[in-house]
Amino acid sequence: MSYFVHHPDKWVSANIDLIEECLEKHDKTVVIIAGASSSGKSYCSSLLAQFLKAKGHHPLSISLDSYNFGLSGIISNKVNLHYFNNSLKDIRKIASDIKSVITDIPFDKKYDEEALVKIEPVIAKYFNDEDKEKFLKGLHEEWKVLNFDEPTVYDMEEASQDVHTLLKGGTIEKKKYSKVVSERVPTNVFLDGKECDVIIMEGIYALTPSLVKSFDHKNLITNFIDSDPKTLYLRRIIRDAKETSASSVFTTSLYFKYIVPSYINTILPNKDHADVVFVNDMTFMEMKEGTLYTTKMEMQTKSWEAIDHIIRHSKLHKITYEKDTYFTSRDEPLNSQNILRLRCYSDDEGKTYIPSSLVHKGLPKVRRDGKSIRPINVLIKEGDFFKVWPSEMDCLQDFAKAGCLIGPVQKKIKWKIEYKNQNLTIRYVEGNGYFVEFDKPYVKEAIDYTKNTIARYENK
Repeated sequence: MSYFVHHPDKWVSANIDLIEECLEKHDKTVVIIAGASSSGKSYCSSLLAQFLKAKGHHPLSISLDSYNFGLSGIISNKVNLHYFNNSLKDIRKIASDIKSVITDIPFDKKYDEEALVKIEPVIAKYFNDEDKEKFLKGLHEEWKVLNFDEPTVYDMEEASQDVHTLLKGGTIEKKKYSKVVSERVPTNVFLDGKECDVIIMEGIYALTPSLVKSFDHKNLITNFIDSDPKTLYLRRIIRDAKETSASSVFTTSLYFKYIVPSYINTILPNKDHADVVFVNDMTFMEMKEGTLYTTKMEMQTKSWEAIDHIIRHSKLHKITYEKDTYFTSRDEPLNSQNILRLRCYSDDEGKTYIPSSLVHKGLPKVRRDGKSIRPINVLIKEGDFFKVWPSEMDCLQDFAKAGCLIGPVQKKIKWKIEYKNQNLTIRYVEGNGYFVEFDKPYVKEAIDYTKNTIARYENK
């Protein structure tokens, strides 16, 4: 039966207790940390190693991500399986030669027609003309259905062999996978099994039954790191935007097409076999980070008379109609400031809406001067929505299948105006009244006049 924890300190404590129990009977122990993509496995591995060192242990951490075959190996292995029934004896050499060609090619063009022209001469020696054409066609087709989140992406056998070598006190070369070039890269760093007593191995498929069975359960400790669906999506998309060259359109499409089904069908079932389960939802610090930061000064009122007065005495620039749909997770407070929002616009005064953008807003920081600063991550920018989903309903269905809850939905009207030389936006939010937001540069006279106008009408 698994032991569930919701705090990193409790998770570390549970593991250290199990580790020290194992080390009473064995020279070394293996700790496996598995879980969903972007659940926090690397963070947990680092945290556990830190506490183990503080207690006098000698941990050594291995990431299963480092055993990724790379795009040269993944695609080649798929072609070998699906087009040649795993009969190609030189598949590793073929993959290595392909790697020499595609490493510096941009991610989304690795196996396009132009890349295949460059690959053809380096693999010609392995095939007759017919099989060469079949292999090249296979590369192109398998690239279209690439799925990074399945067990075949990783060399499980090599990972198992390395851990067993370390358990026996041997030495291995540290593996490294570069997300920039999507290939393995050399490290020239060696890990010595004689210098460690705890081997920590983390990865989404670290609890794959075939891998787990290769170790002695008596000195094995298994963990599953889980999180709510909204957090998993946000972490994956925000992380990939920082660490890879792939576009957010590509990453989001990949997420719902492959990552979510892989998690539900092949990763989540392993949770039941873990000794310890850590539910690692989005942290406070994560919700304070963003790629954009907006400073906002605004006032709120429910008085239409005050708003009407301001609009009538202003220069109107534009009126827009919007619909915002918010995605939440089970047990998330309704007033949560961790916002994931789909925005739709209307060109017919709110009769119909067209989906436009997907944005994450984190926790705002309210300053003493009344302004608030909020971190923002633009996940799908305006104009890119239909590159991912054919309709609003398809988007909502994808998030629902991933486990997110849909709602609430808010309709808004926005007036862009110039009031006493101050550009500002008035927005009406269905059920919440009116908000007056001032654009920079701030005009003190206009802000003071707006404040007094609202107060005068509210006090009538």
